[in-house]
Formats: sequence, C-alpha cells, structure tokens
Amino acid sequence: MNAKTFRLFIVLLISVFALGAQAQTKKEAALQGVYLSGDVFGYIYPIFVKDKYYSADLALTANLNNRFFPVVEAGIGHTNMVSQLYEIGYSTRAPYYRIGMDYNMQYENGKSNYIYLGGRVGYTAFDYSVNAPALIDPIWGGEVPVLLTDVPSSAVWAEVVGGVRAEIAKNIYLGWSLRYKYLLHQGAVTNGGPWYIPGFGTGKKTVFGATYTISYYFKL
Repeated sequence: MNAKTFRLFIVLLISVFALGAQAQTKKEAALQGVYLSGDVFGYIYPIFVKDKYYSADLALTANLNNRFFPVVEAGIGHTNMVSQLYEIGYSTRAPYYRIGMDYNMQYENGKSNYIYLGGRVGYTAFDYSVNAPALIDPIWGGEVPVLLTDVPSSAVWAEVVGGVRAEIAKNIYLGWSLRYKYLLHQGAVTNGGPWYIPGFGTGKKTVFGATYTISYYFKL
C-alpha cells in the first residue's frame, strides 16, 4: 500500500466509526453480543455465470443495543480464468478486508430478526498475471509474446449494504445482503489494469455484489 492509498484508507475508516459514534448515546452503546459469520455465496455464484471468480470471507459483528452493528470482514478472492473466445488467461489470489457499520431498521420491535442498512470500506493489495496468444507484428513480422506475471496492484472501495438476518435455531442465523460497490482508488494501472479485484469484483468503477451468510451469535 503506498502512502496516498494508506492515508485515504485510514480517513475513510475513521469517518465510518465517527458517524456511528455520533449517532449513539452511552446507553445505546451497550454491547449485547457478537456474531461470527461465514459467507458461502462467493462459491455458489460462479456456478451460474461464465466469469469464474471466487471469494470466501468471515465477519465479526458487534451488537450494540440491537441497533448499531460495527463489523469487520476478511476473506480471500481468487480466479484462474481463461476466456474461450479470446484465449486470454487471468489469475490472481489475495486477501481482502472490509470494515463498516450496519443499522437495524427494526430495532424498536426488540426482535432478534432484523432488516439492516449499512456501509463498508474495503481494501486489497494483490498481484495478477495475464497471458494471451502472441501478437503478429504487422510491419516487421514475427510474434510478440503477451505475458504479464505478478503485476502489483491495490484497490480501495466503498459499499452501500442492505440485507436481512433471521434466527433459524437457537443462536444460529441465516442472512443475505445486496451490495453496491464503488471503486474509490486503484494502484498504478499498467497494461489496461486488472480484470478482477479480490473482494470487489470485476475491474469496473461500480459493481453489484451479494452475500449469503451463516452466523452464530455469542450472546453476552
């Protein structure tokens, strides 16, 4: 992570927690419990689409008076994709991290099931490799190899999150979320930039994502 990216990442993290802190009173800040969650959607989604990239992550979510839910997420994203049409290969594997806050839209009813809205800031640093059929030089003839190996890159992004969490057995929850992701910063881009960014998705400015989680609630 270069200095500029690091400063941007820290500023965004501080902003996320500052907004949550301003909205809480001392009474509302009481810790009720902690959710430990695992997302399985990142390995189900590629079954139904042609772009084969995978992700798996874990999350720790604190329950502050059943209203505010600070969350930390960490995972690994990877792909070893080869385009059948263009015979271009792309591969990467790297960890990613997200931190943010959710707000229970139904906190007044006192129930353990809830609908939430929230936000995240994500970061990853990764290397990617690209290989493709050799290009023919139209002037001098001969072939020009297309091979990029372990190109370094990084990314910072923001997410708007909406979802639900429901208890299916004692302290065991299922949930899902939809996420709108916006790329805030990307490391130095060379040769067109990365096709897939771990934790974010395909290398566009904005993408949509989803999670399907299984959680265990440690009540305090």
